[in-house]
Amino acid sequence: MIVGAGPAGMEAARVAGERGHEVIVLEAAAQAGGQLLLTSQSPRRQEMISIIDWRMAECERLGVEFRFNTWAEAADVTTLKPDAVIIATGGYPHTEILEAGNELVVSAWDILSGDVKPKGKVLLFDDAGDHAAMQAAEVIADSGAELEVMTPDRAFAPEVMAMNLVPYMRAMQQKDVTFTVTFRLESVQKEGDGLVARVGSDYGGVEKYRHVDQVVINHGTRPLDDIYFDLKGTSSNAGEVVYEDLIVGTPQTKVNNPDGAFQLFRIGDAVSSRNTHAAIYDALRLVKDI
Repeated sequence: MIVGAGPAGMEAARVAGERGHEVIVLEAAAQAGGQLLLTSQSPRRQEMISIIDWRMAECERLGVEFRFNTWAEAADVTTLKPDAVIIATGGYPHTEILEAGNELVVSAWDILSGDVKPKGKVLLFDDAGDHAAMQAAEVIADSGAELEVMTPDRAFAPEVMAMNLVPYMRAMQQKDVTFTVTFRLESVQKEGDGLVARVGSDYGGVEKYRHVDQVVINHGTRPLDDIYFDLKGTSSNAGEVVYEDLIVGTPQTKVNNPDGAFQLFRIGDAVSSRNTHAAIYDALRLVKDI
């Protein structure tokens, strides 16, 4: 049983199906895709959904069963008496990073999904350096808003390779976008109808202020892992992965609870924030030996 049908969950389902297992996937959304559903919203990256489309076709060929619109809880899993459970529930945006004012900011995901519209003068603080920030920045710039992209790093978007960065820059440098490096957003507070952002530096001795209408934060994800911890006590391995075995490619045989009814593992962003490639690799190297 696999909980979650993002890149990690879909790869886990595909590999398990190839190995001849009976596979059931529980997914809270109405379709597979996870974060790639957000990624593919941008015309420039819409082909990323093919990562999911191909795996869905393979899973259908292999007889994998999908149960969509299912917010899985521990009882939903244990009722089906699985032999192995893989938690691939992904993560949610981590925006609570400020000394004060966390409730006043929105995430890059909010912008990408369209749940929040850009407005006025926008500060986008990017502490992850990935495509999500650049995609959100382009959406904001295209809306006509005045945008500053700020990063504490000495270069912005370090996770976006050079050739991928070129089209972002071509699009945004023609609009009202400023890029600021080596400064860190520290707090946000209300001021009238707007916001005041206090900015510092990891190098010390700096205090600046930005008067803006909206603050957007991109700081990776936090694991959406409640179900993993709910299931740990009834699993045979207590959710443990023996990394020495994982590295050399041998099966996971650890038994911490002889009364446990199933093995339990988690992969992808359900462990920690990572990229699509890493999430897929998590699934492949674990499930190939189950």
